[in-house]
Amino acid sequence: MITGRPIKISDAQIVSSSVSYPSTGETAWVTATAYAVGETVSYLIDATYHKFQCIQAHTSGPTNLPEAFPDDETNGYWIDLGAVNKYAPFQIDRNTQNNAPSPYVVEINPGERFTAVALGNVIADEVTIEVLNESDEVVTTDTKTLLVRDIYSWYDWLYQRHRQITKTIFSGLPAVSSYRFRLTFTRAAGYVRVGQIIPAVAFDIGQAQYAATVKRENFSTFVRDFDGEAKIKRRRNIPNISLQLMQDKSRLDGIKNIIDDLNSEVTFWSGIVRTTDGYFESLFAIGLYKDYSYSLAYPLNVLANIEIQEL
Repeated sequence: MITGRPIKISDAQIVSSSVSYPSTGETAWVTATAYAVGETVSYLIDATYHKFQCIQAHTSGPTNLPEAFPDDETNGYWIDLGAVNKYAPFQIDRNTQNNAPSPYVVEINPGERFTAVALGNVIADEVTIEVLNESDEVVTTDTKTLLVRDIYSWYDWLYQRHRQITKTIFSGLPAVSSYRFRLTFTRAAGYVRVGQIIPAVAFDIGQAQYAATVKRENFSTFVRDFDGEAKIKRRRNIPNISLQLMQDKSRLDGIKNIIDDLNSEVTFWSGIVRTTDGYFESLFAIGLYKDYSYSLAYPLNVLANIEIQEL
């Protein structure tokens, strides 16, 4: 299983993007301006422009500034909608998608080594990565198909619908601190949407055993009125992945350090690296670890248990 400490991407590290700032509804907040309920603005917080929606009509001033989540929960004037369209894929602690005409092309210079780039909450037909060196030469490239039909028989071939793959990873990339990467997302019809782009140096935290279990928690709700009529509110299924990992005794302290560093950090967790493996999608998540424990019952190997919840 691999994971990695995510590299936080700021405005200065985005070399180019086909999504511009400001986009629709992202005019910068201005003091001494009258705002009506429903109006949206952008506001710079910690080097990232956030998009805010007015929830109470007012004239802006120093006492009613927009505040980022979670402080916006007690702000009577503004609610934080997340990073603006250009930066939405890089605010990885949310799964808010951007909205980009196809092709969506973005080039990133992380400023440090990366060996993997994970993508989450994607709506696109295909994505290509190009790793570039200091001379703008393409060092390596790879393409993932994200719109597929699961065909197992002639019946499936006739009737099976296309399925959107919403998450994937490019791994095994060259670890050179001066390299950068370019992603190109394409979609035949409609806008491209991307929730997370996470570059990192991938670390092996153990060999996933076949005893892994995946639970999909359904957050949909339904209520019934006095005569039994049901009203259903559809929400997402959230996967929880529980894995057993076989870890080398000599690597235990290093793995514990990585796990500690990832406390409350959203990153990728890949039980299987090869994306064409039938278990890959089930054992790949972008989210947080909820529980990690290990047994020292064996002299040379550690048997660990980890639970991952998708964002």
